[in-house]
Amino acid sequence: MGGDAFQSTERLSEEDYVRKCEEIKLLLGTAGVNFGFPAEVSDKQAICKERGKDKPYGDVDVVIAVEDHRRRTEIVKLLKTSVGLEGGDVLRNDTTYSFLSKERFQIDLQFCKQENLAFILAYQSNNDFGALLGHLLTPLKLKWSKLGLVLKLRIPNVSGVGTCKAELVLTKDLSVVCSFLALPGHSLDGKTRMSTTEIFEVLTSTRVFFFADYDVKYKIRERRKRRPVSDCFFNLLESNQIDLEEQKRNLFKKDEVEMLFRSFRNKVIKYEEYISLISEQFNKKDEVLERLASLKECANSKHAPNSKFNFQIL
Repeated sequence: MGGDAFQSTERLSEEDYVRKCEEIKLLLGTAGVNFGFPAEVSDKQAICKERGKDKPYGDVDVVIAVEDHRRRTEIVKLLKTSVGLEGGDVLRNDTTYSFLSKERFQIDLQFCKQENLAFILAYQSNNDFGALLGHLLTPLKLKWSKLGLVLKLRIPNVSGVGTCKAELVLTKDLSVVCSFLALPGHSLDGKTRMSTTEIFEVLTSTRVFFFADYDVKYKIRERRKRRPVSDCFFNLLESNQIDLEEQKRNLFKKDEVEMLFRSFRNKVIKYEEYISLISEQFNKKDEVLERLASLKECANSKHAPNSKFNFQIL
């Protein structure tokens, strides 16, 4: 996805994108499968035009709920035969199949399990929204991924080994994610097209927003050079710093979860206490503590020296 699977492609205007989605929608309707198109930012055409891009879309992404490999092959053939470039290749990257349309537009077909369709559409919708949200979660030892909301576990400074790491999925229930992070439901419904201003307002009104997290040292800031949505976000951020910090304090006065985040960031509480309290929010404290104990055991076994020869067991 992103429109770079092939060396020579054409970008799509808003009209091209809508037309191509309709063509694919009709074909998939005859195939009797569940599918969706990740929602695009509502003002994408306008913000791209402001930056000298008349054609805002690099490709057409389609998420299709089909797990059977033979059935996937049939659907790829159906779409490639109907809208694909004659003689063009089909490239596969894991569960995503890409080909060029007759106009040389890149079409990406991402297959998934039925039970994952709604989540993947939500995860991929509104362009850089997920990346910007994920950046806010990183300092809090949380991660926004295709698996769901993830807690990052670690045992640091193991002699001869480094840091032992693991991840544990807290939830992929979108309503639970929204409630925990203080996100409005429509921001992760996989259908609503938010504007860049709405994305800014949503992200800066969450429990996990701390202005310092968008510092120049972070790589995500570099996205603004080539990503119009991120560029708009940072422009708004830079002109509203004082107001945003005051707004955050007013929104979450005496909010226990926000205070937990703040306490961890300010090193008032230690990592193990923090992840224990976070896991309680999802009824996963026992599972987290077990995984953490397993990490410690693994770390100890790896750096334990041989008593006779004083070497480490790897």
